[in-house]
Amino acid sequence: MPLSNAVITGVGPVSSIGCSRNGFWEALLAGRSGFGPITLCRAPESPSQVASEVKEFSLGDFVHKGEIMGRRTPRAVQLGLAASVLALHDAEIDLDGCDPDRLGVYVGTSIGNMAELLRLHEKLSTTGELPAHTAFHAFHHSAACVISSFFNIRGPIQTASSGCNSGLDALGQSLRMIQSGAVDAMLVVGTDCEVVPEVIAALNASNSLSSRYNEEPHRASRPFDLGRDGNVIGEGAAAVFLESEEHARRRGARIYARMAGYQVCSAGQNRQYSHDSPETDLRPCIRAFEGTLRETGWHPEQVEVVSANGSSSKIYDRIEGQAISRVFRDHIGSLKVHSTKSMLGQHGAGSSMLQVVSASLTLRRGTIPPTINHEVPDPECGPLNVVTEADTIFPRRMLVHSIGLGGFYYSVGAFEAAEDIDDMQTGEIQVKWSETGHPIFKPRAEFEKPLSPWAPRRDTD
Repeated sequence: MPLSNAVITGVGPVSSIGCSRNGFWEALLAGRSGFGPITLCRAPESPSQVASEVKEFSLGDFVHKGEIMGRRTPRAVQLGLAASVLALHDAEIDLDGCDPDRLGVYVGTSIGNMAELLRLHEKLSTTGELPAHTAFHAFHHSAACVISSFFNIRGPIQTASSGCNSGLDALGQSLRMIQSGAVDAMLVVGTDCEVVPEVIAALNASNSLSSRYNEEPHRASRPFDLGRDGNVIGEGAAAVFLESEEHARRRGARIYARMAGYQVCSAGQNRQYSHDSPETDLRPCIRAFEGTLRETGWHPEQVEVVSANGSSSKIYDRIEGQAISRVFRDHIGSLKVHSTKSMLGQHGAGSSMLQVVSASLTLRRGTIPPTINHEVPDPECGPLNVVTEADTIFPRRMLVHSIGLGGFYYSVGAFEAAEDIDDMQTGEIQVKWSETGHPIFKPRAEFEKPLSPWAPRRDTD
């Protein structure tokens, strides 16, 4: 039995540079940094004082009575729910016209609701009591439960927690579920808020964060640049609606991209974590890239773009750059490499899913976002062709790469353009609404209205 193709039909970014498809995309292409001083928590002793925070976020802008819901809901869950609304709206999907038992939710989160757990510990130590609702929000699976309940999605509900890869891993596992025929579609979300004093302290202890550019936050993330000195912590979320191509075509959906393959590879070999001198081993990273190419049947020279992990890490930028150079060899000069983290920072599962949203828009709209602050290439990162200005081309095939904590594991997703890409023009017109669709779905005019807060759904029978 042939495997089902899976396509992305809706995207929802919630980020430090924009909380809408177009706002996010315009900021990316303009090379606008989302960095600034840390405001979500107090961390006066931190050598790094820079963060990528979602400005003026209010859940009430996305869901009905969101201001009330937000009082008890952890921030990462709020960000993920808002991203879900954006992705479902963008997919112009009428959930009441779908089989809720064949729709699923897969959430990726790195630290989950750690800030909530720490607050609970402090409250318990002080008062000896905890509110009853805290039990629900104390575990990583909370976001998936909230999202599933809000939209009345009754199919599989899963959570991946594999560090910064979690968003891409949630998407990869959702691909497998669609390929197997177990579901028609999956709402896939990556969300994290890492602007937490204890998380900042831990990353400072491992010498992971940038501290050189506190007075110039916009310059702090410098992927593959000789002057980089670490990651920029932050927060954000992104959601995509992934459905079988048959399901998408049947309802006349707009398709951003087809997900053609996915691999995650661990280092193995009894790898020991070292915060200051990790083992420089390119092999697991190379295996992830090569495994993805084998699954897709692509030759290295057919890949035009790599959305790199590119977190500005002193160590892992070097490992990633050298691995990409090994995999693509003679093609490395023409392969275009870019990093959205130069503007968004590295903040767990949200980071890798925002890469996926960017890749989907690159394939649909025909432009590769720039990598800002890449001024003096680090020769130890290999001979990478890093895109430093928005590049208007229509790639057909690209890869998204994410690196897990300590270099223990590497995830790669493969994406290719929709079949009608050659018929498109540049600009907004490329995102085309379906002229006709399945009669049980809402007309496109309903989705072209300004976004209004969504209300929870209930069973109609």
